[in-house]
Amino acid sequence: MRDNEFFRPTALYKEYQILEMVATDPKLTQRSISDRLGISVSMVNGYLDDFEANGLIVREHLSSKTVSYRITHKGSARQKVLNIGFLKSAHQVYDSAKDNIKNFLMQIAEKGFRDILLYGAGEVAEIMLRVIEEWVESPVKVKAIIDDDIEKQGTPLLDVPVIPFPDRTKYPHDGILASSYTNHDIIFNKLISMEYDKTKIIQFF
Repeated sequence: MRDNEFFRPTALYKEYQILEMVATDPKLTQRSISDRLGISVSMVNGYLDDFEANGLIVREHLSSKTVSYRITHKGSARQKVLNIGFLKSAHQVYDSAKDNIKNFLMQIAEKGFRDILLYGAGEVAEIMLRVIEEWVESPVKVKAIIDDDIEKQGTPLLDVPVIPFPDRTKYPHDGILASSYTNHDIIFNKLISMEYDKTKIIQFF
């Protein structure tokens, strides 16, 4: 979740991330932390100054240009508290997304799409598969995932086979769901150009 835009804005999140980075790599530079979080070096330095003032870290000057940050027992305890809070927030976001996906799957099942193929073996497909896996009474089953990346083909995603487009005929299905936000228009147009039945194209976005 380190690069997730939804978790960047708050000061609490930045505090958590910086403490985590320091605990993982004491010799990490302020510039590296700045680049990872997308904030200024001066802001990173401000956080580190506060951490040191509050006894969460100890700075050790290894040379005139190299500084090591050692997290203290108090800092480790603070990190654990923030970690619990972060996981709770992340879980709430996942639960909300899961409910939306469940509602969507119920809607398409009512339209007759029960055995489907996904197109795009990325994060969207993985989340959908996890929701279906956890949902014992899911009305929708994913038979396979189509992906144009040959490096993904042949390697299952959560036990679901990833296949090239021509292999779709080997998996009886009611429709194909475009499981990519950035490429859903491209996928739609490709399916149309390949004369795939337009009424069987399922759009999530």
